Amino acid sequence: MFIRKFVAALILIFFFIGARAQSCEMHNNFFKPGEQITYKIYYHWHFVWLESGEVTFSVAEHNYQGIPSYYFTGEGHSYSKYDWFYQVRDTFKAYVDTFGYAPLRFTRYSNEGSNHVNNDNLFDNVHHKVFCFSRDKDKNYKRDSVKIPDCTFDPLSGIYFTRSLDFSKAKVNDTIPITLYLDNHVYHIHIRYLGREVEETKFGKFRCNKLSVSLISGTIFKQGEEMTVWVTDDNNRLPIFIEAPIIIGSVRVELLSFSNLRNPMDAKVK
Repeated sequence: MFIRKFVAALILIFFFIGARAQSCEMHNNFFKPGEQITYKIYYHWHFVWLESGEVTFSVAEHNYQGIPSYYFTGEGHSYSKYDWFYQVRDTFKAYVDTFGYAPLRFTRYSNEGSNHVNNDNLFDNVHHKVFCFSRDKDKNYKRDSVKIPDCTFDPLSGIYFTRSLDFSKAKVNDTIPITLYLDNHVYHIHIRYLGREVEETKFGKFRCNKLSVSLISGTIFKQGEEMTVWVTDDNNRLPIFIEAPIIIGSVRVELLSFSNLRNPMDAKVK
């Protein structure tokens, strides 16, 4: 079960990275359609690191109801060797207006063992509402609506919005408030900037911005704990490592592969 919850938390993490949220509009010089990034998830338990699953994020172009849009996807799965114990297959999708960068629709499809979640969220940015349509495994439908403040993103649109934001003027221990909509709830959370470090990866060494993220209680994470994230200090602003304590053990996420980046990886140490 921890893989499914961590995939959802991973998407939250990306949203936190660099967000300042004073402006909702974005001038995109940081990603392009065709980009794909994959991460491997490790679980640490009793001094053993287990390769548990992967999550992949991708970008495409789409015409959503006549609106030129970005089409974002996030797909997470457990490795087949663990499927006998608990199979996980999760898919997150989002459509975002390419002109004003307003979220339009966010869907979540989760199949985790015998548990299934089908969640479709439509954004009404004029009236500041999200309409949520849910279906359970017995095909029972439920409709709900949630009032949202300005500059509220779904997790996937938040991932790519935050990559447009600049850390160059950030000071150590600066905290940044963030607003996020997920699963019929609005979250007001903060991140803390921890400075710059050089991190070694399978692709070489990279200059990174280091952040900590306050975790949401009620998940697999302990209330009051914080997650640590390392993000490349260049115009791609890719998270390359993520670490977090959980109720039993800890988890680590590592960059596994990337393709079709818009910009060179200038943060790489030569």
